[in-house]
Amino acid sequence: MSRHFLFMCHPDHGHVIPNLAVVTELAARGHRVTYLTAPSMAEIVTEAGAAVVTYPSRYRDADFALVANDPGYLMGVLLDESEAMLATATAELGDDRPDCLVYDTSVLYAARVLARRWDIPATQVIPVFASNEHFSFLNAMYNPESDAAERPAAERPKEMPEWVGATMGRIGALCARYEVTAAPHEVWFEVPPLSLVTVPREFQYAGETFDERFAFVGPCVGDRSFLGEWTPPAGDLPVVLVSLGAVFNEDESFFRTCVEAFRGRPWHAVMTTGGGVDRASLGELPPNVEVHDFVPHVAVLEHASLCVTHAGMGTVMEALRSGTPMVCVPGSALDRPTGWRVRELGLGTVLDPADLTPATLVDAVTSVLGDQEITARSDLMRKAVAEAGGAARAADEVEKHLARSR
Repeated sequence: MSRHFLFMCHPDHGHVIPNLAVVTELAARGHRVTYLTAPSMAEIVTEAGAAVVTYPSRYRDADFALVANDPGYLMGVLLDESEAMLATATAELGDDRPDCLVYDTSVLYAARVLARRWDIPATQVIPVFASNEHFSFLNAMYNPESDAAERPAAERPKEMPEWVGATMGRIGALCARYEVTAAPHEVWFEVPPLSLVTVPREFQYAGETFDERFAFVGPCVGDRSFLGEWTPPAGDLPVVLVSLGAVFNEDESFFRTCVEAFRGRPWHAVMTTGGGVDRASLGELPPNVEVHDFVPHVAVLEHASLCVTHAGMGTVMEALRSGTPMVCVPGSALDRPTGWRVRELGLGTVLDPADLTPATLVDAVTSVLGDQEITARSDLMRKAVAEAGGAARAADEVEKHLARSR
């Protein structure tokens, strides 16, 4: 039976792209899919098979330096997005209510209020680490590596930070505005009946502690032609993909350092800037370095021996999918826990951005490429990703959840 799904996501490539293949899979099964996002994402969402409804997003106006260091500011940005989404959804979709919401965890405030207002089931998509009583991704982001795991209750602060109270207040105001009676903490900390985690359980911190409400489907990869085309280079030099993702990608010095590291070396570097820097500003490139705004990373990784990444979860999942070892250079709080996990599982190494020089990068690349244990563990994780099920399993889980909720 054909059903109507409403996807909800803010305009961040690292959050939209992981669920596009699920959109395509559901549409191919005959379901109707509507996607609520910002105008900047409309084209790629349409190509995935959804009808698009756009809302006036201000996400790209945010100060991402503050996002990386201030959890209160991050919550404020995401609540702003949720408020705008709710206004658009209720105004434009009130007479065409979907059968089920599928929402990115970053805009959970909007989706959980909307699901209650419309009394329909909802599925959460988590394109980062999932959280439970044994692991908190938020805690891991904004605390030292030693605190990435759960802190004992006796060591936790007795009073919540001020930003927590402010967030609760805004959630409460949203609930009141849309006549939802749930308490703010119920909306914020709800563990929904189904969360699709686009990470394999083997990569998740404390993965064995998550129950059946979490489906670790792994990366959901579909057509990426909207990112352009890429042709493998001639010759037999090992290919190295270099990327800072699509958000924290304006560090020109990082790309200059990479150019100098690869100059004259026996590797072929494919660098993607995400439009964050002007390629001309990088100067004359050596013949073994190519620079693009965007190319499909999955195409490059089919040929790559190594990935140098900011440790954004999207790029890391793409690398794990192809069994590609990594050198992680996490420049923000959002990415550090992912880099730590790569190192902990022996899938690569981590460089502190403050220590990044052409020489240290050359040493890291040389070390990882020469480490057979890293190669073997990366291949095991590749198999785990394949077994997780991807987009097909994600669509199965959503359909089953909707059937159970009827």
